[in-house]
Amino acid sequence: MKLVVVQNICLLDTLRGTMNRTSKFNSPALFSDAIMDRTLEFAGSIIMKWNPETSTFANVTSLFYENRGEGNDFIKNGNGLQRAMHFLASKNSGSEKLVRAQNLMQIAMKRLQKEFYQILSMNRAYLDPESVPARSSHASTRSSTSDYEDGDIGPEDDIKIAGDSIEVEDVSNMAMVDLRSIAECMISSGYGKECVEIYKIRRKSIVDEGIYRLGVEKLSSSHLRKMDWEVLEQRIKNWLNAVRIAIKTLFNGETILCDHVFASSETIRESVYT
Repeated sequence: MKLVVVQNICLLDTLRGTMNRTSKFNSPALFSDAIMDRTLEFAGSIIMKWNPETSTFANVTSLFYENRGEGNDFIKNGNGLQRAMHFLASKNSGSEKLVRAQNLMQIAMKRLQKEFYQILSMNRAYLDPESVPARSSHASTRSSTSDYEDGDIGPEDDIKIAGDSIEVEDVSNMAMVDLRSIAECMISSGYGKECVEIYKIRRKSIVDEGIYRLGVEKLSSSHLRKMDWEVLEQRIKNWLNAVRIAIKTLFNGETILCDHVFASSETIRESVYT
């Protein structure tokens, strides 16, 4: 009997201790405040670490290139911060926590704009989705050629070509995944316009360069009027042929890339072409 009484007393003390430790969260409001504090603390820590205006290292270093895992954590904290802002705004639009969250969000979006630009620039050669299948097809074709008719080409060369193709595909896929996660975070945070502007500037230069390589050059109306008809006729034939090639390769590749990066918003996706 005494043993049972002692056990009950011990259990009661344990329950009291547990209740004391959790009593501060008995109020839903206090519990929500605690969650907001932790969200702002975690988000603020990583966002301020990569604030280019307060850190020389952050200003000259790419977050996703330096530490891709931390880049993904940055995105997750940005998304969490956005949800916290919606909650805080619904409770008290003038709260100090909301002001702090808004300031952190502005810093985070500036960082992501910088990252978006850097990824597009640093991976310029890998971001045409059409290039990877072309390289793979090229490697397969050469590997299937019997007896290696070219004396300078052997099995080792084909292995190297296949390896290079896989490496290019890996780099391309990682860049596309990172661009998409950044775009989704920026769009959901109300910075879709800024994201599209960066994308249009970087990709337009690639399209212009591709068209120029196909033999299409910009000519003024006065220049065209001064051309001999035979020369102009040949130019027109060349331009039409270049356009057909561009539609099948260049424009198709750009459409694939754009649809992937801005998959979360049809409106944003369409604005790329306006």
